[in-house]
Amino acid sequence: MNASEQILVELQQLRLQVNVLSANLSPFIGMDEMQSRHGVGGKTLLAMERRGEIPVRVRGKWVRTEVLEWERNHNRM
Repeated sequence: MNASEQILVELQQLRLQVNVLSANLSPFIGMDEMQSRHGVGGKTLLAMERRGEIPVRVRGKWVRTEVLEWERNHNRM
């Protein structure tokens, strides 16, 4: 791999890291991230919300602090 290719790879890795950090700094969690966090599809996730198994969304997104607190409490059980 030449120097230019190495720089492009490093740039791609940095962009990915920035995206991850930005997502973690956001006060809200979207549907995609919730599906990924819980390993379920959209319909299952919405059913979990209706049954009270996860926090309720606010304006279409979940509040990150509520989800993190729920996950901490859920993992203790």
